[in-house]
Amino acid sequence: MKTPLPNPRAPERPTESGEPTHPPRNELRLPAPSCDPAAEPTGSSPLQGPRVEPGTYPSPEDVRHICAMKDLVVRNQAVTQSYSDLSNAVGQLLGTENANWSTFATWASKQAGVSIRGEDMPRFFTDVLKGLDGVTRPLSQVDDLLRKLGLPALPLADIGSAGNDAIQNVSLAISEGNKRVFEEVGQELSRFVATFQGDTQYDTAKVAQYLSEFPADKPVLEEAFGHYAQAMFETDPKKKAELMLLANNKVGLHEQRRLQPQIEQALNAPMKETFHGILRQTIEAQINALPFPANLAGKAALKSGVVDAALGPVVERMASAFRRLATEHMMKLAVPGSALKLGNDLPPPPGMESTLFPPHLRTIESPELRKLLAQFDKSPDSLEGSGAEDWSRLDQRMNYIIDLFRSRQSDPALFDPPFGQRVA
Repeated sequence: MKTPLPNPRAPERPTESGEPTHPPRNELRLPAPSCDPAAEPTGSSPLQGPRVEPGTYPSPEDVRHICAMKDLVVRNQAVTQSYSDLSNAVGQLLGTENANWSTFATWASKQAGVSIRGEDMPRFFTDVLKGLDGVTRPLSQVDDLLRKLGLPALPLADIGSAGNDAIQNVSLAISEGNKRVFEEVGQELSRFVATFQGDTQYDTAKVAQYLSEFPADKPVLEEAFGHYAQAMFETDPKKKAELMLLANNKVGLHEQRRLQPQIEQALNAPMKETFHGILRQTIEAQINALPFPANLAGKAALKSGVVDAALGPVVERMASAFRRLATEHMMKLAVPGSALKLGNDLPPPPGMESTLFPPHLRTIESPELRKLLAQFDKSPDSLEGSGAEDWSRLDQRMNYIIDLFRSRQSDPALFDPPFGQRVA
């Protein structure tokens, strides 16, 4: 049955600060999640498990409606708010002593619309390129060729323009990835809440039936939600924390695999074409501006491929530099209390400078969780080496995400609303 939603419309466009001008859907009337593990979940009773108030989280139909929005900014706002609503709904069933995947997704989605659009990036990109010998050497060879053709050196402003166009390509790819993951995982989160709310004990047959409805091409996602179902009824706090981390990591792995085409599109393929196109257009315009017959040598160089061959090494190095800068300068995750740079190692959470991880996750007992961590965590039980040098690589993303989930899983601030405070 569809979960009724009084107003599935997305929040209004953000202001310059990135905040909506009015409270997003349901935000004012959602109960604040409890951060006390001993607190009884909202809507629970001795005879019935926790229930979630209808209309406080999106139904699968609402998820589809949001994904159909054409305004990319408004859609991202709606996705972000919906992740927060789903985080709270899942939290009412599983508790809020452990963040669920949607809790983290709230902040990743909020960042998606802004982290890759920095207005200072083209100038910053140009300034960095000036100091990169790997770029300046082949660029000087291009300038030597241009001088022989009677042309001025390539203006650095055009390199900045190429960076700006590359950022626009990145923005479109990030927006598509934001929609794709929400369309898939958002519906499953909603279905989980609708299926298990009110339950008081683990029902093997019910869980099996629920999991059988997952598509065959989503085995990791199916496993993840099976772990969430186990965690809902687990009374041992350490086992529950490990089940939650296992589930969160598997949802994360599923979504990162799904996002690979968009991430590669954002940080790899378009860069070379964009940089080459703009630099070639600049040279072609300079050649055409020369009077006859001074322009003949330049036109011959264009036609023969000499110009393209000279631009090749420059474009290759520019694309590589842009990928690194995108990770180091633009790829950030703003979470309550801090802004994390994905290219840097994760800092320890406040108060955990020596222990790094929450009490129940400082050691890992679950064999399945240990196996998953061993597969992707290149520095076990440490945050050193967690930074991603190239965010386009799945292994580097998962290395960062696994440490992020483990170190921040018990942070109650992650349940804060993304667009301002709730009113009781």
